[in-house]
This record gives sequence, structure tokens and C-alpha cells, in this order.
Amino acid sequence: MHDNLEEILGVTFQNPQFLKLALTHRSYIYETPGVGLSSNERLEFLGDSILALISADFLYRTFPTLTEGELTDVRAVLVRTETLANFAREINLGQFLLMGKGEQNTGGGQRVQASAFEAILGAIYLDQGLEATRQFLLPRLEPLAQTIVTKRLFKDNKSLFQELAQAHAGITPAYRLVGQEGPSHNREFTVEVMLGEQVAGRGQGRNKQTAEQEAARSAIASQGWQIS
Repeated sequence: MHDNLEEILGVTFQNPQFLKLALTHRSYIYETPGVGLSSNERLEFLGDSILALISADFLYRTFPTLTEGELTDVRAVLVRTETLANFAREINLGQFLLMGKGEQNTGGGQRVQASAFEAILGAIYLDQGLEATRQFLLPRLEPLAQTIVTKRLFKDNKSLFQELAQAHAGITPAYRLVGQEGPSHNREFTVEVMLGEQVAGRGQGRNKQTAEQEAARSAIASQGWQIS
């Protein structure tokens, strides 16, 4: 079984125990009697740091015009749970994981998949070194990073809509609170975002900031503007 995964990964492990450890979820340990079994949590810890280093190094070298804050925002999108779980699904990692029955029934959620992917990075690093880990990871990170930067997907909705509005209409959006309902502990705010006299979008949220972000998201969708 591990041979198949090694083929998918493009990595032949000198010490297969690293790979087995990376695939062992803690739920499997709880349900399997035996001595000396360990879960992939320590490898996940290591892989998380390696992911941060490789992604930071890549972004720094590849996008010299991005500010420190923008680099941080791009990396946050690259290393979030959803992204890593997608990487795990692309290599069918879930079918190789050792999990307890409860996790098996769900197929392992996003967090399990993402953690296992980080553990795989830790395993490759321990077995093959940093450069081999970089060669495994970068083909996955690079196209996604290019898309994120080109389309400014690391921007929050308000920042992105302001960029779009200024580029396409020469107008800076303005936000106005048009309603609030409910008791103080459970209030819902309604905000409109204006382009001049035009209502470009409307949003609701539990606080004004969330409502403004939702209004900006609505406005981006309704205007149909794209950053190419």
C-alpha cells in the first residue's frame, strides 16, 4: 500500500517508518492495542514549520513587489486548512491513513487531511532533507500562489472592492449603516456600500465590520469586475 503512495508522492523513503508514522492518526492509536505505536502529531508539528519556511522563502523570492503584510496575507491563504486538505485530496491521502472507526466512517475531515499532509512534509524532510521537501511542495504551491497574487485573492473584500472601484470607476466606496435589529447580545447590522449615489451592495452581520465585508463581497459580485 505504501508503495502506491510513494509512487503518487514521487518519493521513495529510505526509512518507511517515517511514512507509516505520518499516516497514523491518533484515533487509530486509541482503538488499536499495542506497544510502541505513535500518532503523526509530532510530525505534523515539524511539517507545519517546514511549510512556513518553504512558502515564505518562495513568496519572498517570487514576488519582490509585495509588502511584508501582503506576503503574510498570501502565505495565510496558502497554508490554511482548506488549502492543505485540497492538496491531500489531490494525492488521495485519505485512503492511506490509519484511522479509528469513527474517523474512517467520515473519511477523515478537512482538519485530519490537512494535518496528515503536514505530517507527510515532516516525514519527507526527516528522510530526504529540505531540498527534496521543497521539490515535492513547490509544484503545488506555485500555481496557487500565482493565482492568489494575480487576482488579489489575499485581499479582504473591502480592500479588494476599493481597488476595483478606484480602477474601474475612479470612486472610493463609502459605507453607511442602514439598520440594526435584535437585542444587544444578538444584534444584526445592515450596511450598504455606495459608489457615489449608487448602492453597489448590501450586507448583514453580527457587527458593522462583518456587515461591511459582506456588503463589499456583494458589490464585487454585482459589478462583475475582474482583476486580470
